[in-house]
Amino acid sequence: MSKPGETWEERCDAPSRAGYIERVLQEHTGANGVFGAVVMWSYFERMLQLLQEVGEYNRFSRAELLAELFNRPKYVWMRRRNRVEQAVSWAMACQTGVWAQKGGVTSQPSAPPTFDFKVIDEWCNRIAAHEAGWANYFRENQIEPMVLYYEDIVTSHRTTAERVLEFLALPLPHRMEIPAPAVERQANEISAQWAASYRKLKTKQTSKIRQIAQRFRI
Repeated sequence: MSKPGETWEERCDAPSRAGYIERVLQEHTGANGVFGAVVMWSYFERMLQLLQEVGEYNRFSRAELLAELFNRPKYVWMRRRNRVEQAVSWAMACQTGVWAQKGGVTSQPSAPPTFDFKVIDEWCNRIAAHEAGWANYFRENQIEPMVLYYEDIVTSHRTTAERVLEFLALPLPHRMEIPAPAVERQANEISAQWAASYRKLKTKQTSKIRQIAQRFRI
């Protein structure tokens, strides 16, 4: 994704934004005609803004624009059942600078992680807001996405791949081996301790707020 204020053509030295989009679609569309992209909610509005600034797309609404550009795309909504663990993961990554761990590669953290209730709580709220944003987008545009949960993918990536192919109405090639994910799960004993500590403190905070609210009602 582009930096704030930066355009795609500037970042990739493309002749124009339309030219950049055409190049991306050509280079990343598979032999079966499928193009896929991962977009986080925090980048979604910026992506749409950059697309709508292309002359031929500025007359479309958000969902109409994507339907026009990607020929009626299908949406796969990846979520996590456990928002606290996701918040802990992101809070830890922000401190260490390690956002992904590839198999067989040991990433060196830029700094040791330190538990911070406020930071984790902010991430929990942000995750909830992002999920609400996607839910509203799908509801307003009458889109039925396929919902995938991170926890299920970790349990069985092959089953997940088969479900996605079925959702896309694509056949699974005979005897095709689906490789294990290149990125390893980063959850460890420390992240589990952080999650437990956060829940304990959050319960106390919620209880205190309720007590204060009760006093004011009286």
